[in-house]
Amino acid sequence: MTGALLQEYADEGVVVPPRASALMDSLRAFGYDMATALADLVDNSITASASEVRVEFSTDVGAAWVAVVDDGHGMTEAQLHEAVRFGGVGPTAERRTGDLGRFGLGLKTASLSQCRVLTVLSRTSAGLACRTWDLDVVRSTDDWHVLVKADAETLRIAKDLGFEGNGTMVLWRRLDHAGEGGVLARRLGQSRVRLQMWFHRFLAGGELRLVVGGHPLSPWDPFWRRHMATQDLGTERLGDAGRVLATPYVLPHPTRLSEAELAAGAGPRGWNAQQGFYVYRGNRLVSAGGWLSLQDLTMTPQTRLARIEVHVDPVDDHEWQVDVRKSRVHAPAALEEQLTLLATAARSASTQVFRRRAVAAGEGRGRERGITFGWIQERRHGVTSYLVNRQHPVVEAALAGQDGARVEALLRLVERTLPVGVIAIEAENDPGRTPQAALEGADEAEARADLVAMLGALPDDPATWEAAVRALSSVEPFNRFPHLVAEIAGQVRPEGV
Repeated sequence: MTGALLQEYADEGVVVPPRASALMDSLRAFGYDMATALADLVDNSITASASEVRVEFSTDVGAAWVAVVDDGHGMTEAQLHEAVRFGGVGPTAERRTGDLGRFGLGLKTASLSQCRVLTVLSRTSAGLACRTWDLDVVRSTDDWHVLVKADAETLRIAKDLGFEGNGTMVLWRRLDHAGEGGVLARRLGQSRVRLQMWFHRFLAGGELRLVVGGHPLSPWDPFWRRHMATQDLGTERLGDAGRVLATPYVLPHPTRLSEAELAAGAGPRGWNAQQGFYVYRGNRLVSAGGWLSLQDLTMTPQTRLARIEVHVDPVDDHEWQVDVRKSRVHAPAALEEQLTLLATAARSASTQVFRRRAVAAGEGRGRERGITFGWIQERRHGVTSYLVNRQHPVVEAALAGQDGARVEALLRLVERTLPVGVIAIEAENDPGRTPQAALEGADEAEARADLVAMLGALPDDPATWEAAVRALSSVEPFNRFPHLVAEIAGQVRPEGV
């Protein structure tokens, strides 16, 4: 802007600075919770080349505090002064590679969303620097008055936490929004799993050690890349410049996971809510799940195995509309079509996983690909029914016996009282679990007992008996124990068969 233009503005206008107390109170309402506030401070520590970040706290009612301590390069007096300035290095400033900052607001807005007193201690070879924002001081002066001397309580906490070398300690006190006692402890505990998710790449690569309350966090990989049943659908470069990398994954069917794996794979929000796009900004996960409001892409139980990794260069923040909390993004209009195509492919693959694992085998068919199913699906007049497969060798043998009429009556009772509606409701309410036949999750001992009972009740007709053995060996859970089928068949095989 030229000198003449500046003079013109000066002649025609007046400066209207914001009221410090009012604006500070407003900035507390950006929508941070404990986890997103802590994540913003961890971002700053990573930018400062920290290898370890500790979140320490005291829950004592009336004297609670939270401190984030790192071993980064620290800040001089001048650097710290700029760091606590609202708007400091804004979104248009060019940032170095690895700088996870964005708006020049994170340290202040994240911290003051939880507390009324924010103190930052930072040490370099030049010495210790301190700055404190106290909202009561700002309110009383109605000015941007920041304290520059460390008080006795701050120095005591720093000493107790072993803050001695280079690095930075961010201290929250008067936790009016974060809570105290059990509330504070619970919120910090709930933050752990989200921090494990957002920073999992740094944790997995050994670049960062993140400790909350003395407990080191381990990485949470949303894509389960190490599981043999996870599908990697390939990486694509999106956009004209090809700077956006996208890789769709389809996770294993729930029956392929243990109880512990199911709980871990659900993530912080559960299987259904964690489907969708995972957008990374400089290896930092900023959007975990959801379909970016793309047209016709909704959360469904059948698509919950689809998760798409998207890497965005921080220089493209403005295109992705990264918010102040760095927890929400919007897809650029130019990429919506490509992202939708990738999502459609991943969602289709997820649906196919469930179809392949379904007990029913298509439109009224009882045999497919060598597998004989116990149930078949029948559709009439727009209504779907599930019927016991009368052609299954075990069922067929039971119907051919002396009590065939009674068996038929029992099968009809089971079919007509099958709680299809309840099963559907439970699947919708608890997307992390998939309704399955009682035998699908059986261990070897359970499978052995059931197999003995089933084969022992078969008639002595050789053809019927052999057909039943083949059928049982092809379905859950017996197909997981082929040695068991051969062993039991040899033990209970009738003479002459």
